[in-house]
Amino acid sequence: MSGVGFGSPVGLLAGLAATVSAVIGLYIGYQAYRGLRRNDEQSMRWLSVGMILLFGVTYVLAVAGQGLLAFRIVPIHFQNIFRLFVRVTQVVGLACIAYSLRLATNR
Repeated sequence: MSGVGFGSPVGLLAGLAATVSAVIGLYIGYQAYRGLRRNDEQSMRWLSVGMILLFGVTYVLAVAGQGLLAFRIVPIHFQNIFRLFVRVTQVVGLACIAYSLRLATNR
């Protein structure tokens, strides 16, 4: 039986790509945090939080959810709940970034 599940080559590549995305996202968030420490401005704080949520946390949630579902640790009917958590985290991250840009332009 061939398919695109987690054990297939395509599934493994998709999992690897998601993991690499999570690592790169966390690195971007870390760099934003370092910028915040250098320039302690309120706009940088919101930008840092937004980037960590958007580029790091969402990918970690997606990879963790995919793994929990693929290895049947969590029943498949929780798939939409994981998807909801990822989307809400993305929206909150984007809102933080938008707010940081608003603060930066109102100086």
